[in-house]
Amino acid sequence: MEKLTVWQAACIITGYGVGSGIMTLPYLVDRAGLVPSLVIMLVAFFFSYCMHMMLAEITIGSGQGTQIISVFRTYLFRGKHGNIFVLGLFVLTTLVLITNLAAYIAGGAEIFAAAGLPPLAAQLLFYVIAAAVVFFGLKMLGVSEAVSVSVIIAIVAVLAGASLFHWNNPLPLGTVGAPNELLAFFGMAMFSFVAFFSVPQAVEGLDRDPVKVRRAILIGLGLNLMFVLVIVTCALASSARITELAMIGWSEGIGLWAQVLGSVFTVLAMLTTYWSISLALSDIIEEQTKLNRRICWVIATLPSLLLVLLNLGGFLDIMRTAGGLIAILMAFMVVPAFRRCRRANGKLLLPKALASTPMQVAVLAAFLFMAIGSAVGL
Repeated sequence: MEKLTVWQAACIITGYGVGSGIMTLPYLVDRAGLVPSLVIMLVAFFFSYCMHMMLAEITIGSGQGTQIISVFRTYLFRGKHGNIFVLGLFVLTTLVLITNLAAYIAGGAEIFAAAGLPPLAAQLLFYVIAAAVVFFGLKMLGVSEAVSVSVIIAIVAVLAGASLFHWNNPLPLGTVGAPNELLAFFGMAMFSFVAFFSVPQAVEGLDRDPVKVRRAILIGLGLNLMFVLVIVTCALASSARITELAMIGWSEGIGLWAQVLGSVFTVLAMLTTYWSISLALSDIIEEQTKLNRRICWVIATLPSLLLVLLNLGGFLDIMRTAGGLIAILMAFMVVPAFRRCRRANGKLLLPKALASTPMQVAVLAAFLFMAIGSAVGL
């Protein structure tokens, strides 16, 4: 019996991605131009879909564990030195994900503090809400993600409707950005779809059913594409000013009530991402260390709170950059692992055309340009 519905699994994927840069895209589109940005966004979606399907396929075919590090152990890290590479990847992944989680606590706490809570109470409140869901495991995560993503859809729909009555700015239809601006947008667009660590959760929750996994990935990434298209268009049209975090200028252009809804959106986006990342990290720790699940939950969540309480802002900025780098590192390990999986198991998910060697090269090239674009955008 499946542990998750397809919708819940899709929302885990969406929840991971919705907090990963979507709100910065209108600012970049304003410089790159709307038409070229839409083309770039569709290209980014296609290559991201292929990469996530490759990861899902090697997860289904691994036969040993369900988490991403165990998958790479099966297909890449073999031989006498394999355990060294696995240990190194495990330590790096754990450090980067913990510090990324800390960034989400800090961001969510800022919203609560702006509502009048003392900073310490705001940090503790966000942590309790975020960590409590993960404590109860995959099914609770799936339900919470489904409810939160549904609320996010409703908020975006309401703000999009209101934007029609506050069309303050012409859309940059005739603008074509410089090559570095287009490349920076491509890098952030690709990053907005990255949900690598949530794919194993979806695969596990759907009992490795290829049809359901394929649908969950398409729906999950498709929802993020929908969010991007609506938010970019409406934010550019209705913002009082084009801000680096789109929700600020967008909600200011509509009114005070929109700012309240925007804050709710931001908190939910951070919560859904925290849930997806922290459950993935907890599962990785459990699989690699064989510790009790509750201990793994503490290791995955508590250090992120401690980092925020210690106010290590500069360190967190560095590690957020490292988070993008490890996503790129994962991408470059998926393709060779996928090739070995195909040789061992044959076709599991991707049709032949999307699994061909030229397509694998194209996907790798897309993530290489993502890395370059991310550097350009810094």
